[in-house]
Amino acid sequence: MSTRPRVRFAPSPTGRLHVGGARTALFNWLYARRHGGTLVLRIEDTDLERSTLAAETALLDDLRWLGIDWDEGPDRGGPHPPYRQSERLDVYAAAAARLLDGGLAFRCFCSDADLERKRASQIAAGHEPRYDGSCRDLPGAEIERRQAGGAPHTIRFRVPDAVVRFPDRVRGAMQFESRTVGDFVLVRSSGLPTYNFACVVDDAAMAITHVIRGEDHLSNTLRQVLLYQALGLPMPEFAHVSLILGEDRTKLKKREGQEGTYVDEYRARGWLPEAVVNFLALLGWSSSSSDEILTRERLCAEFDLDRVSRSPAIFDVQKLRWMGGEHLRAAPLAELVRAATPFLEAAGLPESAAYAAPWLLAFRDGIACLAELPERVRELLDPGTPEPEAAAALQTPGARRLLAVVTEKLERGAGDTARLDGATFKGILQGCGKELGLKGRDLFMPARAALSGRTHGPELPLLFDALGADRALERLHRAASA
Repeated sequence: MSTRPRVRFAPSPTGRLHVGGARTALFNWLYARRHGGTLVLRIEDTDLERSTLAAETALLDDLRWLGIDWDEGPDRGGPHPPYRQSERLDVYAAAAARLLDGGLAFRCFCSDADLERKRASQIAAGHEPRYDGSCRDLPGAEIERRQAGGAPHTIRFRVPDAVVRFPDRVRGAMQFESRTVGDFVLVRSSGLPTYNFACVVDDAAMAITHVIRGEDHLSNTLRQVLLYQALGLPMPEFAHVSLILGEDRTKLKKREGQEGTYVDEYRARGWLPEAVVNFLALLGWSSSSSDEILTRERLCAEFDLDRVSRSPAIFDVQKLRWMGGEHLRAAPLAELVRAATPFLEAAGLPESAAYAAPWLLAFRDGIACLAELPERVRELLDPGTPEPEAAAALQTPGARRLLAVVTEKLERGAGDTARLDGATFKGILQGCGKELGLKGRDLFMPARAALSGRTHGPELPLLFDALGADRALERLHRAASA
């Protein structure tokens, strides 16, 4: 690449960070890091009624949690300030004046009621609704008269009759007829710019070289290309990535009872950010190695636009859970203990300070996020009625004798239960098996049933450590004497 890319992520602070927006931010970040470029964070807050500082703060916190950092932005500064659109209104006003002076835009005095009535009429007639050009050719004197009278108006772009072509790094050569859109609004009657207008002005002013975003923006790109041409501005390269669909093949959105649509839900459930980033990166992109468990470092080294797919990305929940488990198993135990302890404490597990590590070692093979750990611990500490298979295992010939001998040897050999651990327990159990002529299922299943009331679960040494020696010995005693 001859020049280092400048990409941007430009969220609107009107709500929570959707996973689709997070993937857009991630793709831009990975592309910048892969090519030694710059990621610009721009806050698109011209929707003054819905934009809030609280939403902006939450968005930035979610990005930081994902590990996505930016090189320029409202909190970091940079060579093209300001980085909030609400602070750039003079820039948009100047660009609108240029278009008006050149006859490329015009003032429109149509009221919202008029426009809605015309829209409804067009739809009723079976036509695609669009602006009908009522104010396109108003005489200058009429415009001056209405302005002098304080008539509210918007500024509309005079769409030329043309074929709009642009290359797309994902979808190839794109071509649209400009007549598919009407003369669109650049500046609202409030004086605030519309999305497409502000976006073009800002991307050009901030020297953005690549615009990477979802394919649902293609209709916006048509309008934006027209604006780049009208303003005589250099046009960035576009890359429109496929949409994310749910497993039902519909657009991913918040549905009743469905979690995981917004990034803050992953944070609240104790997902590792590395797992979420790994999963999002593979929604529409693939590594040349075909590997699916990828660290952040590998993603930064391998990501490029030539491996972004045109096909829709399917949000596969089972794949996400698998990745969550893989990253949990790979994470340093001390890091997991720090992250899991608040979940254990919130669940009312007072022993969490001493047992967080043993509980994690026992159960992280079966969970995808840390919020699932307390329930597994509760099932262990209060198992309730043994499963029928476990009850049957405790009734097999020699089971009670085995448990009694194991318990006796554990107590005699240790002297102090604080010295007992899972490895010691397993060694004594195997030794007792040799003495009593028991092996395999006849040896291990009674011990598991006695400790947990289940026939499946963590490896026996991990199960012993998760219970703690005192609790484990009490259960072995009770099963031996039942």
